[in-house]
Amino acid sequence: MIGIEPKYIIIHHSLTKDGKVVDWNAIRDYHMKEQGWKDIGYHYGIERIGEKYAILTGRAENETGAHTSQNKMNFQSLGICMVGNFDLTRPPEPAFKLLVDLCIGLCRKYDIPVENIKAHHDYASYKTCPGKMFPMAELGEEVRKRV
Repeated sequence: MIGIEPKYIIIHHSLTKDGKVVDWNAIRDYHMKEQGWKDIGYHYGIERIGEKYAILTGRAENETGAHTSQNKMNFQSLGICMVGNFDLTRPPEPAFKLLVDLCIGLCRKYDIPVENIKAHHDYASYKTCPGKMFPMAELGEEVRKRV
């Protein structure tokens, strides 16, 4: 359990191609079978299913994540994974808009300051996550306009 309300939102990417199937289930299987975790490490995921994008749930918001171990961020943050490789391209606009909406809702619900929406690489500097092409500054600007 988190034990306290989350103070941060950490953004990730799966570093895999987003197909038209539910890749979220493959990520969950990998985390559970290969990593030995009780569930997927993230609280939310955003991916394309068919021709639309959807927000998928992972761990409950009151459960400790398994997405950012550095600085004990799993104990004070919610993890959101966008399915795709954003080292190669920007996230698709419909997926990015869903992420903005999700972040707005979580910021309002938990009184998380917009500046506490962080990239995974802010804590794991050896990674590019959520990707070299991921527009973190734009995410912050879009959320700030509506929080």
